[in-house]
Amino acid sequence: MNSSILQECLSYIDFLKGLGYFVSLSGFSSVLNPYIDKLLNYEIHLHSVCFYLKQNSSTIDKCLLNKKMLNKAKITEPYYSCCYAGVEEFVVPVIYEGESILRINISGFRGTLAKSKKFMERLSLKCDSYFPKLYMELSTTPPTLDEIMRFITPLKYMVIELYKHCQNIADNHKENSPTKQTFIKVLHYINENYMQQISCDSISSKFNYSTSYMQYIFKKEGNTTIKAYINNVRLNQAKYLLSHSYTSITSIALACGFLDSNYFSTAFKNKYGISPKKYRDMYFQKANF
Repeated sequence: MNSSILQECLSYIDFLKGLGYFVSLSGFSSVLNPYIDKLLNYEIHLHSVCFYLKQNSSTIDKCLLNKKMLNKAKITEPYYSCCYAGVEEFVVPVIYEGESILRINISGFRGTLAKSKKFMERLSLKCDSYFPKLYMELSTTPPTLDEIMRFITPLKYMVIELYKHCQNIADNHKENSPTKQTFIKVLHYINENYMQQISCDSISSKFNYSTSYMQYIFKKEGNTTIKAYINNVRLNQAKYLLSHSYTSITSIALACGFLDSNYFSTAFKNKYGISPKKYRDMYFQKANF
């Protein structure tokens, strides 16, 4: 399967992240399913506030509910708003021939909307003192919508090309097998719960399948193991946090779902060829926050 179009999209998002923008994708059309395992890596909001809320048992359900409500909304034009926690963001829908392909989110701002501070203060009553501290680190100088669209418009065109490419794949492979459907559901679940203690056994039980059948699904549809996929999601998040937050390496490991910081260091080095400490020393971007 030719993935050059996909790589162009993801490389451009990585470029924008390197400039300090918290760019993520959401609301994927089912047409994009051939690449959903790669695209979901870009669904996670990476700034510290969202990361804190998603590992907090008292707020993670609110994050998931907020996501579901946004997915149900029919968004046709770019807009600027905030979530239940008061984090402000731009939401840019990508529409092609009347169909919603996905949404591009540029998040990590505060102080522009009157309601954002009220939302933050209300949520602070349910969180520890770390939440308002992280919130205050968000940028108070968001770009204008015109400025956002200057660098998001090229990404929109790339996404449309990817969508058309996936349409051609769908035309040639019309069957959407039960194993493929289950695979996609499990991918979404892992990306929403990777910071929890999930495993092949627990996920198999949740979806009412045997462990051996779940392993078969991942081998067939993803050419990987479910353990490897979970670790990959966790390591991708940890890699970003190492270069974009002051959080300790041990805290990052635990927050990303690793029970043992030594195992995390070994897994990180096996994947990236460098220890977490050396990676932070080389790539820490203090200017970005």
